[in-house]
Amino acid sequence: GHPRWCNVCKIVKPDRCHHCSECNRCVLRMDHHCPWVNGCIGFDNYKYFYLFIFYGSLASLWVVGSMIPMLIQ
Repeated sequence: GHPRWCNVCKIVKPDRCHHCSECNRCVLRMDHHCPWVNGCIGFDNYKYFYLFIFYGSLASLWVVGSMIPMLIQ
């Protein structure tokens, strides 16, 4: 029932908050630290991470699709 304390940041941590050693800060609902986006995937940036994955997948499909005619020749 008492508030949790982050010993590294020296602040009161909200519920579902974790300290990321890579970013050196507390992140709300941290999923993981992603080196590709150079940050933690947390509550504030789920949308941007999913858009990054979606557009990255579309770009790689476009590259593979444009290479197929060259491979057939």
